[in-house]
Amino acid sequence: MNSSSAILTVDLGAVAHNYNLLKSKCASGCKVAGVVKADAYGLGMEKVWAALESNDCPFYFVATFGEALRLRALTRKPVAVLNGMFGVEIDDAIHRQIMPVINSLASVADWKAAAAKHQIPLPVILHFDTGMNRLGMGADETAKLLSDTSLLKGLDVKVVMSHFSCADEEGHPATPQQYDRFTALTGKFPKAVASLANSSGIFGDARYHFGMVRPGMAVYGLNPTPETSNPMRPVVTLETRILQTRRAKKGEAVGYGASHTLKQDSTLATVALGYADGFLRSLSGKGTLYYKNNPCPILGRVSMEILTSLGPRYKRVYKG
Repeated sequence: MNSSSAILTVDLGAVAHNYNLLKSKCASGCKVAGVVKADAYGLGMEKVWAALESNDCPFYFVATFGEALRLRALTRKPVAVLNGMFGVEIDDAIHRQIMPVINSLASVADWKAAAAKHQIPLPVILHFDTGMNRLGMGADETAKLLSDTSLLKGLDVKVVMSHFSCADEEGHPATPQQYDRFTALTGKFPKAVASLANSSGIFGDARYHFGMVRPGMAVYGLNPTPETSNPMRPVVTLETRILQTRRAKKGEAVGYGASHTLKQDSTLATVALGYADGFLRSLSGKGTLYYKNNPCPILGRVSMEILTSLGPRYKRVYKG
């Protein structure tokens, strides 16, 4: 017996379908990495990994060293940590063959020292910022690194990467600008795999694919092409119960703070879903639920375990 009010269903078949759709967009020599950071976007790393692994995913990215340890228990394939590794994590990462994404010259120095200590070349990924201003070596650090190759002594650069900032906005000028900056960098590392495209970048110019792409949200069913209908298959379904329906009159208020006033007589549905379930309180008065494909707008504030929406039998002309 299932006593839960709300049920979240994850369709691993859809994960596999989406991953293969992304592969079909790329040339055969382009690797499509699996990004399973944040517990595979909150859906469960181990199960999502199994879906990707069964479809020959060759390379994995996580955000933290702790996530990398979980993933290393599952696979011997390359695992890279996007946020880098620090201190005592470095020796453990070397032992477990976990690869760092190096985002700064300070990290270059840390890994160079580790290579000298262990007397082995260490595989690394160099991340260059080309316009995101988030992670990665900026223009000054990049120039310094390129002018002094001795800084990379003992490091085996396997991948050079950057990250698009606006690829989800069709025609945004930042995207080709980042591509040009990144292309200039890749020529400095002819033996390394180049990786630039995120989910939306995969659906852009094929030149953006290089040797590896790193789709994230598209694998999990989110739309990488907001200007068109979603090409990805939905992965997550959230279902819940209607606890009560009622008729309410024009002029009456709904929920805490009386934040919504009805503009006509309406059928309301009280639903077993709230911010305690992770449903955002910021969706108060803005979000929409669906009953048999009929939209049911949320009215008033989202409470801890319940919210109120326009009922499933409301008239389509409702504008309240």
